[in-house]
Amino acid sequence: MLERLKKKIPIERIWQTVNLNLRISSGRRANYLKKHHIFKNMGEHVSLQMRKIPLYPKLISFGNNIMVASNVSFLTHDAIHHVFNGLLEGQGESRRVNEKVGCIDIRDNCFIGANSIICNGVRIGPNAVVAAGAIVTKDVPPGCVAGGVPARVIGSFDDLLGKRIMEAENEPPVIRIEAQKISDEVIDWFWGEFYEKRKENELNEQ
Repeated sequence: MLERLKKKIPIERIWQTVNLNLRISSGRRANYLKKHHIFKNMGEHVSLQMRKIPLYPKLISFGNNIMVASNVSFLTHDAIHHVFNGLLEGQGESRRVNEKVGCIDIRDNCFIGANSIICNGVRIGPNAVVAAGAIVTKDVPPGCVAGGVPARVIGSFDDLLGKRIMEAENEPPVIRIEAQKISDEVIDWFWGEFYEKRKENELNEQ
């Protein structure tokens, strides 16, 4: 009875997911995944916000210096073969189609934005950004920013890096966010900047 149950229910994956959710920080979750060799490879300085283990995790590889934001889905497979095989069976066909399975390779220095979907058979980077909400169905070339549905190249990694460096240099010293906490002074500064930009946009539109 227990052996039949083990075959039907992916107990190991469920147990790994439970253990993953016991880690309160993305760094600790990454350390757990690396220590237990859940994925094909996990490099150094990898931060993962994920709360569940994807199916076939050994088909996913992470390089070094990677940040994966919240609610990112890694699709190492699809399940449409169930529909096709049900159709073929209903038609009296003996032919069957197989589950489509493939690898996902995230190279060094990559950021994967929240709520994005990474399909199998793709490589991202190195030095690449996937924008929030993107659906990646093909490779994201090195040095690129990709976004949209389906994802396409929308910018340059180096240009985005340069822009963020310039923004940091122009921000006043008060703007320092540590341990995901911000002071009332910082909150007021951000709202002031927000409203100021809105005023500028309204004047430009007149």
